[in-house]
Amino acid sequence: MACDSCYAESDMVITKRTKIVRLASGALLGSAGDSDSRHVDVLFTHVKTPRGLPTRKQLLDCQIDYHGLLVLPKGRVYFVAICQPEKDSPHGHWTGGIDEISEGYHSIGSGSPHALTAMDFGKSAKDAVAVACRRDLNSRPPIHVVPLKKPPVVQPKVKPKVKRKTKR
Repeated sequence: MACDSCYAESDMVITKRTKIVRLASGALLGSAGDSDSRHVDVLFTHVKTPRGLPTRKQLLDCQIDYHGLLVLPKGRVYFVAICQPEKDSPHGHWTGGIDEISEGYHSIGSGSPHALTAMDFGKSAKDAVAVACRRDLNSRPPIHVVPLKKPPVVQPKVKPKVKRKTKR
């Protein structure tokens, strides 16, 4: 999974940081929208399989404008959306849900059309984000890449202490 670093609102940069978190379950959650998505992150912290996904009600109770991509540890990809009511909406209810992405890849955010087209033509996630950064005003480097599988931690080998003979 890859992302740019720009959080923007009203065509103004708010902050620059990664938009991808590795959850306790090993899943990856990438977000676009509100820069403070902790309310949503908590719902997915321990999700390892589709059975563990939150309900639509739990999702909508967050009441935060949010778009995200969830990649479960075995590689299944889900689009997560929470949308605030339209100003002229007669019912005024939050909408959204969780949908599995059948293609195995997807993109979200303002640079999404550029990134998705790049991936359709065989570009990697990192290269697709680079294309979005080049074409979209609200997508900016640096690009962050987080592999689905956590790289193994290599423990340094400890050399046994050799006793030195002392001269007398």
